[in-house]
Amino acid sequence: MPYAQLSDMVQRFGESELIAVTTPKGQPRERIDTDKVQAALSDASDVIDSYLRRQYALPLSTPSPALVRVCCVLARYSLNSTSETKPTEQMDTDVKRAMAWLSDIGKGNATLDGDEAPNLGTSFSRVQGRRPAYNGGAF
Repeated sequence: MPYAQLSDMVQRFGESELIAVTTPKGQPRERIDTDKVQAALSDASDVIDSYLRRQYALPLSTPSPALVRVCCVLARYSLNSTSETKPTEQMDTDVKRAMAWLSDIGKGNATLDGDEAPNLGTSFSRVQGRRPAYNGGAF
């Protein structure tokens, strides 16, 4: 499930921008192609999960507002990275900041409020080594 929805994209970037980037050249710009936006949000969520996987149990129950924002930023960049449109400098900067933040989370230098990492329990398994049953012919 994506961390952001179409309504989050519309709220952040406006309906007219989404109509413009999801409508093929030469077609009337009347409505948002929701399938394209949903695909971009799903792709962005997959990228996010690749960074969170080492620190958090997935899927997250409720994404933080920062995670929703990052999902929207990544999806917007993806929608603007076509043969017909190119991302702006601001979009490049936003994606670089988002990826740096995700990298910090993946390394454990930043955390998501309200979500607990899966390996913070107090019980640990014990592993004991034993001598090999066969050691090259010498007993």
